[in-house]
Amino acid sequence: MSIKKDILIRVNVVFIILCAMGSLIIAQAFRIQTFEGKKWRDEGRKSTRIDTIEGDRGNIYSEDGRLLATSLPSFDIYMDMTVAADTTFKNGIDSLCIGLAQLFDETGEAEDYKTKLVDARKKGNAYLEIQKSVNFTQLQTLKKLPILRLGKFKGGIITRSRTKRVQPFNPLAQRTIGYARTNAQSVGLEGAFDNYLRGQPIIRLMQKVRGGGFIALNDDLETGNYNGKDVYTTIDINLQDVVENALSKTLNQFKAAYGCAIVMEVKTGKIKAIANLGISTDTTVTYWEKYNYAIGNKTEPGSTFKVASLAALLDDNYVTDTTKVDTEWGKKKFYDKLMSDSHPPEKRILSVRRIMETSSNVGIAKLIEQFYGNQPKKFVEHLEKMHLHQPTGIEIEGEPTPTIKRPGTQDWSGVTLPFMAIGYETELTPLQILCLYNAIANNGTMMKPYLVTDVKEFNYTLRRFTPTVLAQNVCKPQTAKLITNILEGVLEEGTAKALYTGSFSIAGKTGTAKIAKDKQGYKDLYQASIAGYFPANDPLYSCIVVINSPTGNDYYGASVAGPVFKEIVEKCYSLSTQHHKAINQTKQDTLKGNLPLIDSGFGDDIRTIYNQLHIPTNNQQAEWLSTQRTNDTVWLRTLPLIDNLIPNVKGMGLRDAVFMLESKGLKVRFAGQGKVKAQRPAYGTRYRKGDVVYIELK
Repeated sequence: MSIKKDILIRVNVVFIILCAMGSLIIAQAFRIQTFEGKKWRDEGRKSTRIDTIEGDRGNIYSEDGRLLATSLPSFDIYMDMTVAADTTFKNGIDSLCIGLAQLFDETGEAEDYKTKLVDARKKGNAYLEIQKSVNFTQLQTLKKLPILRLGKFKGGIITRSRTKRVQPFNPLAQRTIGYARTNAQSVGLEGAFDNYLRGQPIIRLMQKVRGGGFIALNDDLETGNYNGKDVYTTIDINLQDVVENALSKTLNQFKAAYGCAIVMEVKTGKIKAIANLGISTDTTVTYWEKYNYAIGNKTEPGSTFKVASLAALLDDNYVTDTTKVDTEWGKKKFYDKLMSDSHPPEKRILSVRRIMETSSNVGIAKLIEQFYGNQPKKFVEHLEKMHLHQPTGIEIEGEPTPTIKRPGTQDWSGVTLPFMAIGYETELTPLQILCLYNAIANNGTMMKPYLVTDVKEFNYTLRRFTPTVLAQNVCKPQTAKLITNILEGVLEEGTAKALYTGSFSIAGKTGTAKIAKDKQGYKDLYQASIAGYFPANDPLYSCIVVINSPTGNDYYGASVAGPVFKEIVEKCYSLSTQHHKAINQTKQDTLKGNLPLIDSGFGDDIRTIYNQLHIPTNNQQAEWLSTQRTNDTVWLRTLPLIDNLIPNVKGMGLRDAVFMLESKGLKVRFAGQGKVKAQRPAYGTRYRKGDVVYIELK
């Protein structure tokens, strides 16, 4: 046989064998597809899954850029015990276990870790849990330990990141900031702005491994841009601190059921501070922000409502402040109901001004009954003109519609009108009452209250919220001016004279209302309140304080809610030095009115400078500080530094800014001269070691 023929036969044999093998493979594939396809598809689904992870949530900031809510990273650490080479594992296991014990175990015992890891390696566990809820600093230390420092593919370290929502100034404004839940009702700003704050979801394909765990097959997706937008609020964290401390002090003193307080900027409607504290008696009596009473809870306001009645009378020119009224010594029957003043009047005949100053129920009710008894609809139309029949429309959900009765309806009776005049048979929230006072302070223009100024993405403004007028001329300008003058008298010569301060003028009205218990009627429970604005001659802020169900014999608005109001007013005014001139300033006091401020910087340097200049400070000992002028003192405040979040370097000199950023493992690029004017990425943005921060100097 020739060589050529021999080769041809061999080729044909190989070809026939290959064809036979191919036919067998095709037949087997057909058999599996036809008879076993469902079984193996089900098995495949068991070994893989798709996980949807929420993207990083945006931050919430105070008006001056301080973090009110942010998401901090948390890591779950696992280890693939099949990855490390035998030599690597043998040489590094002891040191690894010592490091783990020192990092996570208070007892410092490494033997337990070693037993756990060795057993898992023998069993071929590819997904052994090492530690859950590890913070960023611990993770960096962990990655430096033997074996694990070799990485995922040689050392077997597996990290699963998740985020935890925190409020750095907790409990300040806790309920207003709120929270967001996936399958439950969200509240506060977290809920109202959830569409902006919520990041884009991350889709990951997960593969099942030995030991029953799942690992991600596409971890690279986690490095994408899935951040939510940032929300900037109107909250002044310094005023918020003042309001909550003052409110908490009084609630603890009177063991009241709850209390709330709001501070609003008169010209704009910005909510500068809002506090809501309710009682908790699980073990001891404590107060915490469990409900937003200021926005969501409507009650009969009592005497603070008399301002609306007075505004109607003055607008219709039925009375002036000098009009005389027979108070009948503080007792008057309207049909079958007796109305009484809380204290007998000083005289039987009082002027309208004195009726308001002493808060005579009978006096104001008789006037409303006299002039609107035959035309109650006209009085109610005044209330509607004052926007007291509609919600304010603040961003936070849960604001109820006020209860303002109308003539001719089923719940209108012969006593409705006189009792409405003094704040009964009507229900409003503290915020709705405050809006009325704010409008009078604003010369009759009612502003919509709001809590958010901007929604931003990487310092770029996506949406801006500006002051909005709810109603023009809720009363005539001359009416607003006269009411202000009368309300000043409430603090100088009336029910709130114990709160009077000669430093600046305040306009306010106290209120004490009995609380109705459903169908049981009015019980011996009271709500004490006070509302007003300051300085009365050029109002900056309006404020309301409500204390519900104080215990003991004292329950009046002036003595229960009044001290809270006074402390808030005085400290707000003190902190707002940019809005007023120094009081009783002489030439020798010039420095006190113009204390130099160092925006922010290294604490030792700032303290040294002020000590050398003999300028008094509160001597805050933090490493990094910001400053604020308060009368004759410079107030030093701690600059919060949070792991994995870019610090705030605005206002710093270049040296301090670079030092702070580089100490966090960041790289710095800058342009310009002077102090830091802007930074990118913004303060509070999450970062990784080695990221670049660009700062602009002015």
